[in-house]
Amino acid sequence: MSTVAKSATSTIKDVARRAGVSIGTVSRVINRRPDVDPDLRKRVEEAIGELNYRPNARARVFVQNSTPVISFILSNRSLVNPFHSGILQGVEEYCANAGYFVMFTKYDYSGDTRPADLRLPGVLLSHGIADCLMLAGTNYDNFVQAVEALGVPYVVLSNHHVSETNPPPFDRAGWDDFQGPYEATRYLTTLGHRHIWYIGDTALPWYRQRYEAYVKAMTESGLEPLGQTIGLSDNYYANGYACAELLVEKRYPLTAIFAAYDEIAFGAWDALRKHGVEVPRDVSIIGYGDNEEAVFKVPPLTTIRVDKSEVGRQLARMAIEKLRNPGERIPEITVPVTLVKRGTTRPCLPAARTVP
Repeated sequence: MSTVAKSATSTIKDVARRAGVSIGTVSRVINRRPDVDPDLRKRVEEAIGELNYRPNARARVFVQNSTPVISFILSNRSLVNPFHSGILQGVEEYCANAGYFVMFTKYDYSGDTRPADLRLPGVLLSHGIADCLMLAGTNYDNFVQAVEALGVPYVVLSNHHVSETNPPPFDRAGWDDFQGPYEATRYLTTLGHRHIWYIGDTALPWYRQRYEAYVKAMTESGLEPLGQTIGLSDNYYANGYACAELLVEKRYPLTAIFAAYDEIAFGAWDALRKHGVEVPRDVSIIGYGDNEEAVFKVPPLTTIRVDKSEVGRQLARMAIEKLRNPGERIPEITVPVTLVKRGTTRPCLPAARTVP
């Protein structure tokens, strides 16, 4: 094969020459056409990586649109996830007011893949299609490293960045994942609850931090932490249901639950109801997230409100600031959360039963 030097200005002809294929084959690979032999596809993708080739798709797609483009990349998350949908709404509102165009991209990948082996989304393979990236959803160090290697400006949703290191406090925005659970647990203790259970799979880093906040509040109150921290299902609702049912069936002392997410709280609530345990008469429940369904439950769910739109606005603000000031590092932003007291919490009466 030819020994074309690696260059940011490599052309599609260079890629074809390096891979030993036609320009048409390179084009079909770039556009993710299915009618390409797997061996040829691999050769083309390797050549693209070796030459750092990024076809200027923006010149084709946005040729008549000079509006700056920011790409919101949702990694390893469902499209209908209410949390990230709320963040995206804040991003779109802020960017629209500032005159920037937002492009949504879904991207699933494994955190165990080497950065050089990641099959990056088309928005990154195509040079110029996005001016700045927002890495939302669940992301790992390998993807962040791959983005850095491309030299594209980016900002990260900090809460769901799974990292083996402590990333520097720049170019990141998120919400306070410690103070809310701490305040929620302290609130339950002021209501007289002593047998307060945490439900949430601490194999997930963000749930682990919420558990640490719960433990701190319990310890400071002189109470024993009671955690169902092993996930019994990958589905949030099903995990809450199974965990609460286990607590009832084993007849553990139980007067209150702090659930690491609203969907977990809903599942636990239904399991308690099945066993004749009423909320909040017998057991108080606090969730996390303040998703739309929380306010429509009967009674409405006491929960920790995350201003998802504000998180999105801060991500957008940081991305735009990076575009306006190339090379500048923006200090990390942490949006505060709020404990919203509704109908699923009440004082623990001395004569209240714990489980049937």
